[in-house]
Amino acid sequence: MKHGKKKPRVDFTNLKQAIADPTRYGMAPNLSEQLETTQLNKFGTKGGTGFAAEEANAMHDKIRLIKVDKVGKNNAKNGADRIAGGKPIQTKYFDTASKTVNDAFDSQGGYRYEGMQLEVPRDQYERAVEIMKKKIAEGKVPGVTNPEAAASIVKQGSVTYKQAYNIARAGNLDSLWYDVKNGVICSSCAFGIALSVSFARAKWNGESTKLALTEACRTGAMAFGSALLTSVIAAQLLRTQAARIGTQQMRKVLEELGKSTLGKELINRMASASAGEQLAGAAARNHLAKVLRTNIVTGVTTTVVMSIPDLYRAVYKGDTSWAQVAKNFGINGSGVAAGAGGWAAGAIAGAAAGAAFPPLLPVTTFVGALLGSVAAGSAASYLAKMGLDWIKPDDAAEMLQFLNDGLIELCEEYLLTSEELEMLVAYVRAQCDQAFFRTLYASADRRQFVRDRYIIKCQTLVVHRPKIILPPAEKVQQMLDDMIAEMTQQIFDAVHAEYVPNFVIVNGIPGCAELV
Repeated sequence: MKHGKKKPRVDFTNLKQAIADPTRYGMAPNLSEQLETTQLNKFGTKGGTGFAAEEANAMHDKIRLIKVDKVGKNNAKNGADRIAGGKPIQTKYFDTASKTVNDAFDSQGGYRYEGMQLEVPRDQYERAVEIMKKKIAEGKVPGVTNPEAAASIVKQGSVTYKQAYNIARAGNLDSLWYDVKNGVICSSCAFGIALSVSFARAKWNGESTKLALTEACRTGAMAFGSALLTSVIAAQLLRTQAARIGTQQMRKVLEELGKSTLGKELINRMASASAGEQLAGAAARNHLAKVLRTNIVTGVTTTVVMSIPDLYRAVYKGDTSWAQVAKNFGINGSGVAAGAGGWAAGAIAGAAAGAAFPPLLPVTTFVGALLGSVAAGSAASYLAKMGLDWIKPDDAAEMLQFLNDGLIELCEEYLLTSEELEMLVAYVRAQCDQAFFRTLYASADRRQFVRDRYIIKCQTLVVHRPKIILPPAEKVQQMLDDMIAEMTQQIFDAVHAEYVPNFVIVNGIPGCAELV
């Protein structure tokens, strides 16, 4: 053990953590992609209530395990908004039942959605059925003559008009509850990946199936909770005016980038990989602008959510410094930002790899994106930690010096042998986890904390020493006499060899060698 400040030691903590939990850096771009599959970006536009109603009702079907295909994205004239359980559905949401039903009829009064169900606000269903009966009786619904068929044509939505109106806006219970339910669906991917990887790693390390599954479920639950919270916060932020302004600014940046051949090709490739279809020109720029905006929002939100434990420890427990909080935020932010870039690059590579086998394209694209985010995110966070370690060592590194000094005092006080010292070090090393260093940081007297924690171990080591019986006084005196005689002889021999090399002793009388 040595005193003095040490240069921060480079370690692979972040790299190991990223490999153990691939959702760490892939969570933000994955959530961004999930949110972009919805019409969330249209909630703030004219008709946003209708778009919110479409998404809420589609999600209601998914939760009930009904297969949903959102075919309305193709913007086909008089086409269905979705196909749920094999049934084409057109969703209409206005503030009154008459407006809702009448919007499904053209200027000549004919029903525009032949063969489709008309989905209406839950609170308008009964009134909408009555209006549809009159339309049928008037012959305005092609192929239908029985007014009682109105009940099968009109479909009751899962939310009311007011609820859909609220879902389209941020900061209310209806939109929060919708985001929670949508977040559960989006976050299930993070749970599955984290659980699978954690279980596999535990089994590779020789753990039992029960212990491996316990740890995997715990890891999966933590990843799920983090992803769910991130999803809800990000979805609320994306409803704000600031998010819409961000999209406009991002579109301007992409327009400038697209003026070069290389930039245009990059935009087209990234947009196509994200959308899962070939996009080019303005369509690619518009799509990519929304994707980048969403990635920025989810990336910042993810970094903040990842920092919540650090903030809690700094504010309430006092076992983490604010400098450490800022350092961790920088490391996490670097990893998340690079993870988003790695996700995009990996998705492009995965899409290229799966182009020859179209059925495998979604799988290769996702796997490529995940591997790209893990590689880029872990590398960036590792490099960020290396740089920040030179500026501000970790709290644990600083606390290690207090631990080192305290153990030196105990070793000197109890005169520990080398074997006892090794036993003490092994005991201390087994307890030196993050929780220990955080407790040490929060203690008022850190040197005393170390002493109080390990003094009993030192006493235990001393107790097991064999008893020592001192020799009797006469043996001590004999030993001293022998030592004195030996020392005297050594001194005499040294003086004789140095100063009287030509003298010899004959019959006890010293004399010169030449005269004898």
